[in-house]
Amino acid sequence: MIHARNIGQSAATPSAEADPAVLALAVSRAPLRLGVVLNPGSGANLKSPGVMRRVLDAHPQIPFREVSDPASVERALDELAPDDIDTLVVSGGDGTVQAVLNTLLGRKPFRAMPRLVLLRSGTTNMNAADAGFGGRPERALAGLIERAGLGVAGFETTQRHIMRIDRGAGRSAIYGMSFGAAAIYQGVHYCRNNVHTMGLRGEIGPGIALLRFVAALARGEHEIASPVPMSMAIDGVKHPAADCGILHVTTLDRLFLGMRPFWGEESAPLRLTCVRSHPRYLLRALPGLLRGRRNRWITPDNGYISHNAHRLEFNFDDQFVVDGEFFSTEPGCPLVLTDGGRLDFLTAHRR
Repeated sequence: MIHARNIGQSAATPSAEADPAVLALAVSRAPLRLGVVLNPGSGANLKSPGVMRRVLDAHPQIPFREVSDPASVERALDELAPDDIDTLVVSGGDGTVQAVLNTLLGRKPFRAMPRLVLLRSGTTNMNAADAGFGGRPERALAGLIERAGLGVAGFETTQRHIMRIDRGAGRSAIYGMSFGAAAIYQGVHYCRNNVHTMGLRGEIGPGIALLRFVAALARGEHEIASPVPMSMAIDGVKHPAADCGILHVTTLDRLFLGMRPFWGEESAPLRLTCVRSHPRYLLRALPGLLRGRRNRWITPDNGYISHNAHRLEFNFDDQFVVDGEFFSTEPGCPLVLTDGGRLDFLTAHRR
């Protein structure tokens, strides 16, 4: 179901002949031109049905669309694009955010790329926890609308790189901020089908799944954490084929529970972490591994690899996950991960 509103927002346009510093200040203080994508089926929205709609109904000048799947996200952004919004609010989970990124970067419906506001309206909300607004989504949206007249100057902002994932075989590129395979894919699948069904939301569910799969890796329980044979190349440097227990790539600064499991030192946007099957000293390495702090057990010889890269290439035959959404590799085609560009995010009210 899609709802449309005529936009009533306007902003003065500074003169092109103005001093650059004055122009930049004027632009930063120009009122935000908001548009909203709302997924009522996402975790927090589903738990409190109608709350977000009531906030939006109180502000009929703001255009919004309700979405439910990637196809409806494409239609929604196509319809919002002519409204000349410059700030796109996403009220949904990580999967909704991923569909928005796919459309923004893959189809580019907007004349100028809007900045994004991510609300914690889903189940896990890993993207929003790193680069979005905190607190209850309806309160965050109401506060954003209230302060929109202050322009960008009224908010804290950040940038994040977005991954581009090419599968080959003529398939469209996938965009997202978190990629995983092997135990990462298996853990997300387990969490969705066994943990979330118990009503555990937020970061608790992924934390439970993490404990289960780390324990399985430590004990070599392949029926739980199944290793995936794969080869990889990091910025053109090929690594020998091996069984992989954990494969994760992200452009986020933090994951759920505040984890930062990457310790690469290169200046590059894609943060890769790979834990081989049968890693040595896993329980001793784990505290440093989760915090991204290398210790004497976290070494390539013991099965732990982390690099920052511009281009990653993986060859394996299995499923993978991007921002909580499942995909499959194409037979005989490598997965190629590159930098898909940077986007601007509003993250908090500026005090």
